Amino acid sequence: MKRLATNLWGVLIMLALAAAAPANAENTVVRSFQQAAISPDGNRVAWVQDSDGDGGTSIYVQELNASNAKPHRISAGTGDSLTEDHVAWSPDSKRIAFLSDAENHDQAQLYVAAIDGNSARKLTNVKGAVADPAWSPDGKSIAILFTENAPRANPLMPMAPETGAIAEKVYEQRLAVTDVDSGSLRQISPSDMYVYEYDWSPDGKSFALLSAHGAGDANWYVAQLYTMPANGGNLTAIHKPQLQIAEPRWSPDGKSIGFIEGLMSDEGVIGGDIFVVPANGGSVHDVTSGIKSSPSALHWPTPDKIVFAENIDGEVGVSTVEIATGKILQVWRGPGSLKNANFASTNISLAADGNSSAAVHNSSSQPPEIWAGPIGKWRPITHANQSVQAEWGDVKSIHWSSDGMNIQGWLMFPKPYDASHQ
Repeated sequence: MKRLATNLWGVLIMLALAAAAPANAENTVVRSFQQAAISPDGNRVAWVQDSDGDGGTSIYVQELNASNAKPHRISAGTGDSLTEDHVAWSPDSKRIAFLSDAENHDQAQLYVAAIDGNSARKLTNVKGAVADPAWSPDGKSIAILFTENAPRANPLMPMAPETGAIAEKVYEQRLAVTDVDSGSLRQISPSDMYVYEYDWSPDGKSFALLSAHGAGDANWYVAQLYTMPANGGNLTAIHKPQLQIAEPRWSPDGKSIGFIEGLMSDEGVIGGDIFVVPANGGSVHDVTSGIKSSPSALHWPTPDKIVFAENIDGEVGVSTVEIATGKILQVWRGPGSLKNANFASTNISLAADGNSSAAVHNSSSQPPEIWAGPIGKWRPITHANQSVQAEWGDVKSIHWSSDGMNIQGWLMFPKPYDASHQ
């Protein structure tokens, strides 16, 4: 694995685009996109974008194969002040689960809506932080991460300082499952374990979990890989990593679990090698040993092959790796940023066919838009920022050495730039 500072590239782009302006126009705001999610059948894409109102986010869906298709909004309420996000498609591509604060701006709840946007139905009535909904393979249940009575949405959010008598209280983020028909919710993971990530098994009978004892803020660095029955119960330890782990993913046949392990500075800043371990425990196999990039996300569409996103020497890419041989095929590589969630590591949203995909794409010369299509053959679906023009010139990738290390960075030229005047 080659450690790269490509997350800085995404930050650089967003900071620079904030200063961008269209030609002969003033006070134009760059539209931000927080998520892109392609339907399992590959026929539609959903995304989350900034609302026209102050501080809200909205969900839109658009068909990909229909001529003159236009996006329509999916919402649990009305107006632009709502915060609606965390889109998850049902396995049959007919419904969408999402989080919304339509009922109470201080509390998100889980909703389900048909893809036409009509009749959004509230499933939960919880108090606390909710995140990361995912449908069961049979479409009858939706799992979420739930922190009951949490004073903030996640460890990265601010919290009011404690006053008076100070007492430590640990708020555990647990895995909960909601029945889609009845809306009943059960917290199924142990009450003394903080769950960071999870994945349904293909048969819907188990979960793979990244979890640790104690407070979530401090223990992500020592989280381990576990499995757990879908109806709750004891956790089974599968892998204790030497470094940090992320992205647990079941193989389609349910026999193995893949994940990324590497030296990671913070939760959500993912990079390392891709490993595979038997689902019942055993020897761990590094399937990307010696790779010259840093895999940041993985998808497992067929038993013999993993699709992964990666950071490569200041660029991003999408490749495949054969599990048995370790043979890597780079499908696409290019400059800029590919995301499928806000402030996440490089990733795409992948349909069940293992090729149709969607992402939020932006670069030094292109402001953010939703792209969709076959991997590497994406086309822009949105045109929200088409009038935005960069106020800088060319951006050049450069390399240098410092303290025996090879460093990659970017040189941003002013506009206009005259090479004869230096």
